[in-house]
Amino acid sequence: MALQRLWFIGKSGFPVWGVLVMVCAAALPMISDQQSDSRVIVVSVTGDWTRMCQAEIGDCKGADRPVKFGETIAAGAICLYGPEHGSIVLKSWPHDDLLYPFQCQKEDLGKKKTCEKPRPEACAVDLSKLREKKSFYVRVIRPAFERIAQSQPDKYMVAASRGAESELLDAVVPIENGQIDLQASFRQMDPGTYYVELGTVGAASLSVPPSRVTFAKGQAARVEARGVRAGLYKLALVTEQGEPGDSDCWILAVAPPEYAKQTAAFEQAVSESKKLPDEMDAGATRALLRAYLESLGTAVRP
Repeated sequence: MALQRLWFIGKSGFPVWGVLVMVCAAALPMISDQQSDSRVIVVSVTGDWTRMCQAEIGDCKGADRPVKFGETIAAGAICLYGPEHGSIVLKSWPHDDLLYPFQCQKEDLGKKKTCEKPRPEACAVDLSKLREKKSFYVRVIRPAFERIAQSQPDKYMVAASRGAESELLDAVVPIENGQIDLQASFRQMDPGTYYVELGTVGAASLSVPPSRVTFAKGQAARVEARGVRAGLYKLALVTEQGEPGDSDCWILAVAPPEYAKQTAAFEQAVSESKKLPDEMDAGATRALLRAYLESLGTAVRP
């Protein structure tokens, strides 16, 4: 097995309350009107979705441009169009904690004329009538969505792996006596010796050589972290010479007094995230968990 490397990420976050998701199926009562400032966040999108303005008067900024993960769109006078086998999950913002999942099937094409200017070759979602549709009830902690809606959503997305079946996992890890135990992030990896590097989120790696870590199932996987404080880091696999590897993750390094609490909160979020609607793609779910992990960082003392 090739030797690899890790990264660490800089600390930040929002106050924590609640769990990432507490989910049950439900339908929202019919609501015919929306407040003028209603918006939706694109929580997940697969396939090439575009927006089309449905009225000459209204907020149609960005019409005919591709729809991206994490962007916020005005809820009125716009239809979103997606391809066969595409899907999109929207969240009404900030008026409720509901997800609206849409999965496009071949039989939907051209049959549901929900928009004033329909495109027969595509599925359509009318944002002005979004809250009249069947929803997926979720209680979502606001810090995760606030970060995605108000910052740079792309930073939470995970780069596609290069064919590796196993990868590093985002996790809360303990830091003590100048060492960080990376066992939680390595738990899907094969036993062996790896090289890792630390870095801040969205920035270059720290000015340190790659660290060697030996991983075995059920055992600690400690690396030296002298001078590294508790906080959020990027952990990346590299070669012994420091060349990029094929996996990276985010870790929240936490000292013993708070480690158990923060670990339990994140593990519960991971567990609840498995109940998200089927339309949620894995990358979007992991992005939400990363935003939540970042929000936990504010409760961590350096």
